[in-house]
Amino acid sequence: MRELPAEGMIYRHFKGSYYRIICIARDSGTLAEMVVYENRDDSGKKFVRPLSEFMSEVDLGKYPDCGQKYRFEEVAAKAGAPPEEERKEVSEDLMAFLDAEGNEAKLDVLQRIRLRLNDDIINAIALSLDTEVREGSIAERYEEIKEYLLTMIKYEGARLRT
Repeated sequence: MRELPAEGMIYRHFKGSYYRIICIARDSGTLAEMVVYENRDDSGKKFVRPLSEFMSEVDLGKYPDCGQKYRFEEVAAKAGAPPEEERKEVSEDLMAFLDAEGNEAKLDVLQRIRLRLNDDIINAIALSLDTEVREGSIAERYEEIKEYLLTMIKYEGARLRT
């Protein structure tokens, strides 16, 4: 049996649009369960649909080339999630590093967040610096990025003085 939609889950409609679940509600007249959801590209557009219809299979006679089995399919755990979803999951630590202006500020942020670093954050930091970091422990990878930033600070300072 499929997992029922819950607040915050992201679904792809078989026609290609992405939607975020706001909540499951009940129709006041029939007490039927309804899914309240919004368009990921335009959060001003909100929709409601019966849960049974939301969870139903696509009519393959009518849409033989749709590419998915159900009318709405969860995408949070699948490849193909929309870019908005990927940005939503960026950690505050990574955002602080990316927002820091200049290598000295980036080094300062890196040192503040070092105890919360993980492989994903280190990989994103390395990518943002246009450098590669070898595989290894978090501590080793942290030191490699720290040394890279110190080198950049040293040579940028020397370059600007000449």
